Amino acid sequence: MSDSSFKFVSNKSKVLAQMDAAVERAMTMVLEIIKSTAKSNVSVNTGQLRNNIDYQLKSMNGKVVGIVGSPEQYAIYVEFGTGEFAENGSGRKGGWAYQDAGGDWHFTWGQKPQSFMRKAFRQNKQQVKEILSRELGTTFKGA
Repeated sequence: MSDSSFKFVSNKSKVLAQMDAAVERAMTMVLEIIKSTAKSNVSVNTGQLRNNIDYQLKSMNGKVVGIVGSPEQYAIYVEFGTGEFAENGSGRKGGWAYQDAGGDWHFTWGQKPQSFMRKAFRQNKQQVKEILSRELGTTFKGA
């Protein structure tokens, strides 16, 4: 038997491409669920915050990263609270007054945290695990 009868064929690039596609597919499903839950969890005044909750799927340092959030600058204050109510006691103490767009003055101690983003992840944690397991398992078990 000669050495020329054996030929090594690497399927590494094909397998990596399948893995990337499966991870992307699973992450997109997961991000859609978390986005939807965050939108249903957030309190609504004008609807601007809720309407601008979205997700991004990125590749960073060879890893697929999913981000759910809002570009609204005040989203972080809704999530973590402000003033006397801010998480970890990191808010302004003693309250403050502000003038609204209509010219009326108001006094506040701050806003209680409404962890709509973290709650969305926690509510779906088991489903996230199931989706990732199912999508990756289906891809690599041939089912």
